[in-house]
Amino acid sequence: MPGPRYSTQKCMGRVLIVQNQKYVGIRHTRGDKEEDNKVEEMKTTLGKMGFTDACIEVHKNKTKAEMIRLLEDVAKRTDLKDDYCFICMVLSYGKDGVIICCDETHSPANPTPSMQLPVSELQECLKGDKCRDLLLKPKIFMLQLEAVPYSSPQSAANLPSDTHTEKPVKIPREADFLIYTCVRDYALTAWIEGFKQYVLKPEQSEQHGQPKQPMEPMEIQKLLTRMNHLYCKPYIDAGSYVDIPCVTSLLTREAYLKLEEPSPK
Repeated sequence: MPGPRYSTQKCMGRVLIVQNQKYVGIRHTRGDKEEDNKVEEMKTTLGKMGFTDACIEVHKNKTKAEMIRLLEDVAKRTDLKDDYCFICMVLSYGKDGVIICCDETHSPANPTPSMQLPVSELQECLKGDKCRDLLLKPKIFMLQLEAVPYSSPQSAANLPSDTHTEKPVKIPREADFLIYTCVRDYALTAWIEGFKQYVLKPEQSEQHGQPKQPMEPMEIQKLLTRMNHLYCKPYIDAGSYVDIPCVTSLLTREAYLKLEEPSPK
């Protein structure tokens, strides 16, 4: 009978980071040089966790079709057998689990159906019948989906009807998926700090007056709870409102995002 944890593998796995920054039709688009620097910091942090540089990909300003193709390309890879997990991070406009992708002719304030990508469509690319080497392994989606900054209240109220025609967001029935969704631009910073504090430098324990001993990295469910605190704290301290990040987990075992001695790949 399988144990309570996902099986250890030789390699941590692949990470796909997508930054959608270049949008048309709005005065202030999302993302800037600071976000680019944070992505580089995330790559460095992931490297310390055991994800090799060659296995971390960063892509910018993708259309819906291009984003789906990125996941399809992952599923077609022949070198995933020794991977522990797969992580996809998306920094974009979006809402309710639907990513608003880039488009050269349409504004994200009035997105067409061809711009709206439910995360479930990305997950479909990695189901067991399409990617057997990731079967029974954790597939983690971390989403920073920010609201589109409308230029006026009227522009938000007068959205065309096609913005509401996307399919209902469905989670694939197949297990071993996790979605973590935040709606403010501080999410990436909170993720980095969470990995640093609770994966790379986990809390220490002290028993019966003995010196503190380092603990193992936090299991991902507990890790995300701590990340929630890191994410919400600056907004709460500033007296502003923020939605708690949403976690949808279909994981069947405990997952730990650190390899003590990363293997080259």
